Amino acid sequence: MRALIAAAFLLLSQLAAAADLIASVDRKQIGRADPVTLQIVYSDVQAGFLSLLNTDMPDMSQLERDWNIVGRPRISKESSNINGNRTAQTRWEVELLPRRSGEVLIPSLSFKGQYTDPIRIQVKDTQTTQPEKTENFYFEVEVSSGTHYVQEQLLYIERMYYTVNHEDAVLSEFEVANARVQPLMDAKQYLTVVDGQRIGVYERRYALFPESSGTLTIPGQRFSARVTDRFNRFRGSAETIVSKPIELQIQPIPDNYPQAPWIPASRFTLEETFSAPPTEWQVGEPVTRTFTIKATGLSAGQVPPIPMAEVPGVRYYPDQTQDDSSISDQGITTVVTQSVAVVPGNTGDLTLPEIRIPWWNTLENRVEYATLPEHNIQVIAAKASSSPSDSIPELTGSDEADSDKANAAETPQSYLIPLIVSIGFNLLLLAAIIGLYLSRKNQTTVTSTEDTAEAEKASKEETHYLWRELKKAARDNNAQALREMIIRWAASESGQSMTSLAQAEVWLDDFRLSAALAELDATLYSTDDNSAFNGQGIIGLIEKALKAKKEKQNTSRNESVLPELY
Repeated sequence: MRALIAAAFLLLSQLAAAADLIASVDRKQIGRADPVTLQIVYSDVQAGFLSLLNTDMPDMSQLERDWNIVGRPRISKESSNINGNRTAQTRWEVELLPRRSGEVLIPSLSFKGQYTDPIRIQVKDTQTTQPEKTENFYFEVEVSSGTHYVQEQLLYIERMYYTVNHEDAVLSEFEVANARVQPLMDAKQYLTVVDGQRIGVYERRYALFPESSGTLTIPGQRFSARVTDRFNRFRGSAETIVSKPIELQIQPIPDNYPQAPWIPASRFTLEETFSAPPTEWQVGEPVTRTFTIKATGLSAGQVPPIPMAEVPGVRYYPDQTQDDSSISDQGITTVVTQSVAVVPGNTGDLTLPEIRIPWWNTLENRVEYATLPEHNIQVIAAKASSSPSDSIPELTGSDEADSDKANAAETPQSYLIPLIVSIGFNLLLLAAIIGLYLSRKNQTTVTSTEDTAEAEKASKEETHYLWRELKKAARDNNAQALREMIIRWAASESGQSMTSLAQAEVWLDDFRLSAALAELDATLYSTDDNSAFNGQGIIGLIEKALKAKKEKQNTSRNESVLPELY
């Protein structure tokens, strides 16, 4: 038995030794945009002819940590029989592009219990290791011209032209530090004619929103492909080109811009409608005032809420804001609709003041104002609800005489029967009135309870919606939108009327949050470029402050409850 076990172990060790897995590269020093060819060879001395039909391959997912895999691996197989020893060999070749500079590792790969040795590649950090134009490929890049300001929409258009057949085409992912990137279209491929020659084109378009002033660098984009031979598809060569980096100077908010939310747009209009003509209103009757903002070059988060001036004797009940952003190859266009119910509380003359919203015209580089006119309204008393009263006809002289004759002719028995019927009818009528009153009272109570529940539900939904929008603005690091959403959310959460960031700060009552909100204001209104504003950090501080506030309220509530009598 021991002899059989020993023979089995010996056979397994021989089979293991008969298989081999080796990895190699064509070079170990490359530039940041240069490809490297990785070759993996698996040899199996004991394999037969059927091993050539095996389609398994090593797991290359570990490469994606530090490398971009260009195209699909190329596979070749061969088999030999020398002196009765059958050998099957499988070879995989794959093009790799480094994701970073420095020493980049090709990790150990495994296949059928065998492992390759790791390989270290030195990647030089160079600006351009390949020309912007080769014999077969070249780039063309366009960026918005003129003076650029922080949070302004910039258009980036990239076209990569090719004149040869190729496969496994890869364009690098478009990323820009210190800017929010919005794709305007999916990458498309088409044919065009240049100087009488048909040329293929890959095109991409993006909208960029710089988040800080200073130098904005758009890195060079890399295109890689494998040029194919139409006579032999297994022959070909990998080519890579890199576009030139672009540097733009981003200006801060101009000094002559007023103390108001920063709105950089190429077009900004403001319109309004009323559910009732703004001439004569009634006390207590709500009138819906709807504002419509149309902005070109702004996302919905960059459009601030309409400022509503305080008017004595007028109450406002804002509705949820609706926004509709459309994306085209020319940028972003946003339509924001804000509705508010206006309820006058006093009779007499009512003046809704003019609304002026400053915005920066990025085409003309100047401050402009979107305005709505002043409205003078006459408020009248509510119409009294007149209920129909029972009319009692008066008796004429002849009617009285006829009535006296009739009464004289009546006998005691004929008078008693109508009296009993009348009393019974009145008792039934009284019972019906009492029942109707009790029914309406119960219905009013139920309706009031339902209305209260609906109002609470609507308030919670609005608070949740504002919290989601607040977190979205923080994720986008949109300081202006974040400031506005903090005020609106705090007002909804607390149930108080708030129109400034200072009121929200006092309500949350946290010194660390106060410092972060000061940095937020410094980002918006200071000309310094050293602000430490961090949207995600503000979210964490708000959550901690709200939690501490609720714990303090619960503790205070528990201390105020009297102990039960023994």
